[in-house]
Formats: sequence, C-alpha cells, structure tokens
Amino acid sequence: MTIINRNISLQTISTVVAGFVSLLSPCRLHAAAPSLPEKAGSGIESTIFFSAKDSVIYNFDRRTIELRGKAAINHESRRLTAPGIVIDLNTEQLRASGVADSSKQLTDPAVFSDSKGSFNAETITYDFRRQRGETSNVTSSSSELIFQGEHVSRLDSGELQISDGTYTTCDDDDPHYWISSSSLTIIPGKKVVARPLVLYVRPEVFSRRLPAVPILALPYMVFPLQDARSSGFLTPTPSRASDRGYFVSNLGYFWAIDEYMDLKVDGDLALNGSWRLGNRFRYTKQHDFSGGIAGEFKRNILNSDGSVHRDWNLSVLHNQLVDPSTRLDLNLDFQGGERIYELHSVNAETILTGQANARGSLGKTFNDESTIGALYFDRIKDLSTHKATDTFGASFYRNRFYPFNSALSVSSAAALSGSATSQDGPSSSGYSASADVEMGYYREFSEGYKALFTQGISLLAREPVPGLDEDVYSAKRVLFPLRMQSTLFRYFNVNPSLTFTRFLSSASRDRDFSTTVFSVDASTRLYGSVQTGLPGLKALRHTFIPTLTYTWNPAFSGIGSDYYHRHLYDWTYGTRYNRFENRWYSGLPEGQSRVGISLNNLFHGKFIGSSGQAESDSFYDGHTVQLLALNVATSYNFAAESLKLEPLILTAQSNALSPDFLLSAGGMYDFYSYDPLSGVRVNRFNKDEGKGLLRFVRGFLNMGFTLQGRRVAGASAPAAGPAIQMNPSSLLRDRILNNGEYSDIDYTLPWQFRLSLYLQSDRSNPLEPTTTSLVTASSTFSVSKTWQVSVNTGYDLRNREVIFPMLQLYRDLHCWQVGFQWVPSGSFRSYAIQIGLKTPQLRDLRLKHSGSTSL
Repeated sequence: MTIINRNISLQTISTVVAGFVSLLSPCRLHAAAPSLPEKAGSGIESTIFFSAKDSVIYNFDRRTIELRGKAAINHESRRLTAPGIVIDLNTEQLRASGVADSSKQLTDPAVFSDSKGSFNAETITYDFRRQRGETSNVTSSSSELIFQGEHVSRLDSGELQISDGTYTTCDDDDPHYWISSSSLTIIPGKKVVARPLVLYVRPEVFSRRLPAVPILALPYMVFPLQDARSSGFLTPTPSRASDRGYFVSNLGYFWAIDEYMDLKVDGDLALNGSWRLGNRFRYTKQHDFSGGIAGEFKRNILNSDGSVHRDWNLSVLHNQLVDPSTRLDLNLDFQGGERIYELHSVNAETILTGQANARGSLGKTFNDESTIGALYFDRIKDLSTHKATDTFGASFYRNRFYPFNSALSVSSAAALSGSATSQDGPSSSGYSASADVEMGYYREFSEGYKALFTQGISLLAREPVPGLDEDVYSAKRVLFPLRMQSTLFRYFNVNPSLTFTRFLSSASRDRDFSTTVFSVDASTRLYGSVQTGLPGLKALRHTFIPTLTYTWNPAFSGIGSDYYHRHLYDWTYGTRYNRFENRWYSGLPEGQSRVGISLNNLFHGKFIGSSGQAESDSFYDGHTVQLLALNVATSYNFAAESLKLEPLILTAQSNALSPDFLLSAGGMYDFYSYDPLSGVRVNRFNKDEGKGLLRFVRGFLNMGFTLQGRRVAGASAPAAGPAIQMNPSSLLRDRILNNGEYSDIDYTLPWQFRLSLYLQSDRSNPLEPTTTSLVTASSTFSVSKTWQVSVNTGYDLRNREVIFPMLQLYRDLHCWQVGFQWVPSGSFRSYAIQIGLKTPQLRDLRLKHSGSTSL
C-alpha cells in the first residue's frame, strides 16, 4: 500500500509522521510525538524529524518513506537536505540524492551537516545503526578545511576517508592552492593524512589567475589541524641562499611521545653539498620539572670560494623543583667550530653577545625560607678569541632572625668561589672568599622615634685570575661596620655609620694598613599641591626629597698606599680610590671630609578620569601622571687641598605628553676650568676665566615616541606601548631580534610611526671631545587592505652614516602571504623573499629565497 501526500510542510509534519508511525509500529500512538520511535534492536535511539516541500510517499509494504522537493531530515545534531531523500526502515538507512551536470559539477547538491562540519555531495547514504555514511562527488567545509572527493566514507568517530580527493583551506570559489591525493584521511580537529600528495598553486597576477602549477610532490605527509602537538613528518621548505644555492630545510619528523615529552629531528640539504642535522628533545612534568636538550651540526660549503666550514652547538635547559625548598636550574650553551654569521640562520643572541654561556645552580631554603644556601657554576666563552672562564662557587645567607627577643637580631652570609681561565694554552686560576655576620638591635622610643642599630664584621680574601681583571690585586680585608637606621620626629630619616677597615696585603712592596670611615645621611619628604582649575587637569603635586650626606676618613699620603684611580666624571659620583679599591674591595677612598646634597623633585598631575590606580592618598583618586622627575646633586670636600667642589649633576625624566612618549636627559657640569695644554682639571674656577659659572663636561638626551592611526572598526590588536629608547647597541639588538618570518602582519593597522633620538656628548677631556648623535625611525603603513610597507633605519648624525636600514614589504594573497626584506648596507647587507600559507595548520608550507653577506 502506498500513500502520497502533497505540499507537506513543517506545520503538517506532526500529523503525517504520527499517522505513518501508527501503521508501522505496534506501540500506542501519542499525538504530540511527531517522530519515528525506536524499533527494538535498532540503531535509532532518538526522534527523527523530516519534511518535504513537494510530497512525502509512504510505502507500507517495503516500509519506506520517500521525500521529494527540498527534503530535510533532522536527527539529533545532524541535518540532511537534498532534492530527494529515501528512508528505509528495514535496513535503517537513508539515501539522499543531489543533482549534478554532465561535468560532475553539483547544481543542486545533497548537504549533510553536524557539529563537526558540513559537506555537499551528489549522493549520500547513511546507516543509523552503524552511524556511518558514504558519499560520492563530495565537496565539504570542516574545521576550516574544504575538501572534494569522488568517494567519501564517514565513520561514527567523524573520521572521513576520501578517495581521489583534494583539500584546501582557501575559501575562494576558485582556490589559490590545493593538495591532491588518491587517499585522504581527515580526522576532524586532529590531522590530515595524505598518501601520496601533490601541492598545486594557481598564482594570481594583477587580479588575473594563471594556470595551476604543481610545485611539490611527496609520498606521504601528515598535516596537523590543531595547535596542540601531534606526531608527523615536518613539511619541507624549498629555499635558496647566496652562499650555498638551492636547499631544502625542515626535513625531519616530530614525535609527540606523550603529553609530557616530544622529540624533533630535522635537517637541511643543499645541492652544493652543504647540510645540517639537528634535534630537540623537550620534557615537562607540571609543578615538578621541565627542560630540553637541543643541538645541531652544520657543514657549510660556500659557493664563492668552495671553502668548507663546520660548526656545532649544544644547549641544555633544565628547571626542577626537587622539593618545596630545593630548586635546580641548568642553562648550558656550548658552541664550537667555524661559525658563519648570517642574519637569517644563526642564533640572534650569538651575534649580539659573541659568547657561549653555561650556568647552573642548586639552591635550598631553610628555616621558613629565611635561610638559603646555593651552589653554582658559570662558564663564559668568547667565541672570537676562544677564551673561556669557568667559575664554581657556593654561598650562604641567613636573613635577620631573633634568637633572644624581638629587639635583638642576627644575620649572616658567606661565599666562596674559584675561577679559572684558559685560551688555547695553559690555564690560570684564582679565588674569592667572604664571610659576614651582623647583629642588630631595634628600639622604638616613642611615636615617630625609632632606630635599628647594627654591628657587623666582614672578612674577605681574594686572589685574582691573572689577566682577567687588571684592576684587582691580591689582598685580604677585615671590615667592622657600625650603622644606625633611624626615624626622628616621624618625618626625618637619619642613618649614621662608622666603619673600621683593615687591609692585609700579600705584595711585598706594600704595607698593611687600616682606616676608619664615618658617614651620615639625612632625608625627608615635603609635599605641596595646588588646584589648577584647568579643564581636565584638576591639580598639581610637588614632592620634594632633599638628602644631606657627610663622609669623613683620614688621608694615607706617605705610607706607600697613595696610588689612586680617578673616575671623577662617572654618572654616579666618582671618587679617588687606592690601589686595593675595586668592585670586590670597598671602603678606602682618599682622605675626605665631604658634604653632599641631593635634591629630588617629583611632579604629578591629577587628571579627570580613572586609570585603575589605587592609592590611599586622596590626591591619587582618578588619573595621575608623573609629569617630571628632576634630580640635582653635588658635594664639597673640606679636606681636599684643592678642587674642593665636585661636579654638579642634573638628571630628568618625563612621559607627561603621552604614555607613548618618553624623555630622559642628564648633564654634568664642573665648577673648575682645565689646563689648555693637557686638558686636566685645575684648581681655577671657570667663572674666574670669564667662561661662566659652570663648564659642561658630559650630557645625554634620549627621546622616543610612537604614533599610530586607529584601526578599522571591530579590529583588535595590542596597544603600541611606550617607545623604546635607542642607543647604538640597542638598535642592533632591536633589528636582529625582530627579524621575523613574515607570519603575523597586522593589516588592520593603518599606519604607525616610531622615532628615537639619542645624543651624547663627552668633554671630560676638553682636548678630545666625543659626540654620539643617533636618530632611529621606523614607519609602517598599510597601502591597502592587502599591502603593507615597513621602513626601519638609523642615522649617525656626526659620522653621517646610515645604520642598519631595513625595508619590508608584505602582501596578503588571501590564503597566502608574501614578504620581502632588504638590508641595503652595513654588516648584515642581505635580502630575503618568502611566500607561505597563513593558516596556522599549514604555516610550514613556504618557499624562501635569501642572500646575505657573511661577517
């Protein structure tokens, strides 16, 4: 028996389905259930909804339903639409049929969709019991993949098996690229497996498509579909470089061993015989340890002269929390061979530092983390001279503790280190040892009056490594510092100290000697604010921090220890030190009775609005900005026979105009004149020569700012951030470390401009002044939605020399991206062209050509 119903719509589905079900099922009908109920032992476990625009044909003998005209089936999260659908209740299968023309192009396809994606096909069959479907002449979009195939099987896991298929991530009607394979397996959200495959590209030149060109053929390849790690062969990258010609990089395999470990083995192979082999092993265990081992060996043959260069490197990184109080850290870097510096191939930090460093430490805390002990190792190797310095050491520190009562405290520290240096020959060694103990007494006399008294003893002995530091001498030192840190009248901080020092010299020409140094400093803070009444700016606040210091110690003239180093014009106050004075031995300046003054001024502005700052002082309610920090300092030595006044130092810093604008400046001025023949400072005031009160000695100006246009509506990107101040070394670092792979370009940024100015003048020797004048600029602007240009350069104003210029062009080709980089002059003169896919899953598919000049 057959029943035909015309003009079936969703509104009449309930009645049609209920009537048909009542004939096919022995169970009692429920009028509110527009569904096909589950049959005993069937695979249909939930309601199936269906509809058809033309008609629904019920065949009771064969137990089938035929839907015609924009038929639709909805089962759980699955939906199927087609010109015609047939449901067979005996086999629990359905068949959907689409319409294709003579060229197999789908004109009215059958469409299947679920939570994992959708696809179009000429025919679709689906087994509800096995939850498996088969299709023919398929096109699909699933997890950002678009695929086609002559025959597609869909497993209950969602896995797709495609015969004679193609897939791409390009959503253009005429794709710019695709991968063709006789056997494709797509595991949604995980990977695509192709056996074998051919990569086709269809270039577009001036909006005109060229014929498809096969550019890569491989017998087997796995492409990940997720950011998480997955095992598989790496995607080879064809490239060309001027020094070794054509080569293929990224040949290898990545093995995701488990969620805690992975291994990568890769290499490069060039037509001229150059090759590289590398590996990287990483491991981690949450909250316990993490690390990795990486290394590579290179054999480079230069096309220019046929010379062969071999080099290798090995790095080991390990961080482990042995227990809650013990931590092990290793960061080892070893390099050897004849390295060739090339901007696009070597470790950037190697170019910048020229060193291979290895460091390791083992630290343990005791007594509720108030005590720490550590063992450490440090190795520094100069890669140009092959000079290596190894240092082993141990240290101990005990923070202040109170063994008797809350007023008496004790702290202690000790350190021991040994160093050795070698350079293609015999090695030399040295050592340093120190021990410190300090006892303290804290007393709060009354409100606003409190003090901490400390008495310590410090022992230090050092035997320097010959040739490593020429300013360090063999000697031993005993130091007895007595200090007090106090607060008086609540607002004044007064800190006196008295230090006795005994030096024991190991050199026969020098005598042992002692000295005493007394010093005291006092400081306070004064505040003042004023309401401005200006729009936006509500108030100004000035914080004034004056500091007075006094230092005294006797002179040592005539006892064989009056040899002094002079660093007067350092930015931190320079003083004269005797021959034992260096970074390890302190406390023996020349005879002095010195008064110093420092005036620190902080200016803040309170603006309408909130910046998210939380301050207890009501002045900081709202948006506050530090407008200016200004400091002035000098000193006067009463004990000096001449040149009693020290230079006047002024420093200032501000970003008041904008968070993206930073300005800092400093100047050093001397009250005294100089000998016109030698340039040495003399005891004659500058004003007495009619040259003004002060003579300029040193100064700097560092300024940087960033300006950028607003992005298009809906686009989001991180803020520009404050401009980075530049000097010659930081410019080199910025260029090298930001030498990218053209992978992430923000085309929504209409334009951005960065400018940095660095000026430094040094006239500490007036007869040989030096000046550094460096301007750096970078400009980025999007010519259109698909073109971006970036220009970076630096210019030495004094030497009239361009420093590290760089031009970068980027072109968005829908699913591809092209980048061009050119450094026209300088030590890293080079160029590079790269084209690659933008999709993260296939980013390794790229072509690169580069040429550079070796250092």
